Amino acid sequence: MEERERRVLGQASLQIASSIFTDQEVAEQLRLDVQKRASKVRDQGVFAYTQPMAPTQNINKGFLLNTIKSVDTHNQRQEVDACYRKRQLEKRLHADSRSHRRHDSRKRSRSNERPVSRDMKETRTSEDHDNEREFWAARKALKTQAILDQVGERVCSLENAPGYDSSSPDELAKKKQKKLAKKAKKATKKLKKKHKAQKKQALN
Repeated sequence: MEERERRVLGQASLQIASSIFTDQEVAEQLRLDVQKRASKVRDQGVFAYTQPMAPTQNINKGFLLNTIKSVDTHNQRQEVDACYRKRQLEKRLHADSRSHRRHDSRKRSRSNERPVSRDMKETRTSEDHDNEREFWAARKALKTQAILDQVGERVCSLENAPGYDSSSPDELAKKKQKKLAKKAKKATKKLKKKHKAQKKQALN
C-alpha cells in the first residue's frame, strides 16, 4: 500500500510541475478570458467576472480524486494506529498501577499481620507455660500430701530403717560373680536337657 501511495504522489507532483505557467502564458490566458467575457460584460457589467468560465485545459479529475482518497485513507489509518497505540499504552499504565497497588497493599497487610501474630504466639506460649507449671505443681503437691498421709506421725529410727549391708565393694563383686556363675550353670543344664529331648524325638 505504501508503494502505491508513493506512486500516486509522484504522479501528482509530475502533473503539478507540468501545469506551472510562465508570465507570458498567464497574460495570454487573461487576455483570452477578457475576450470571452466581453459579450457578458456588455450585458451584465462587472458581475460577469464573478461567474465561472469553462476550463480551457482538460483536467484529469479521476486521477485527482484517487490521489485525494489515497491520502485521506492513509491519514485515517495513521490516526487509527495512533489511537490504538494510545489505548494500549493507557491499558498498560493502568495495569501496572493496579499491580503496584496490589503489591503495596499485600506488603502493608503482611506488615500489619506479622506483629499481631507474634504477639498472639508469645501470649499463647506464656499461657501454656503457666498452665504447665500449675499442673506439675498441683501434681507434686498431691504426691507429697499422699506420702505425708502414709507416714503420718511416724519417726525414722534404727528399728524401722531398712537393712544396710556393710560389706566392702570387693565382696559385693565376688557375690555377683557367684550368682552369675550359678545362673550360667542352670542355663547350661537346661540346654543339655533340651538337646537330649530333641534327640529322643528324632530317634522315635
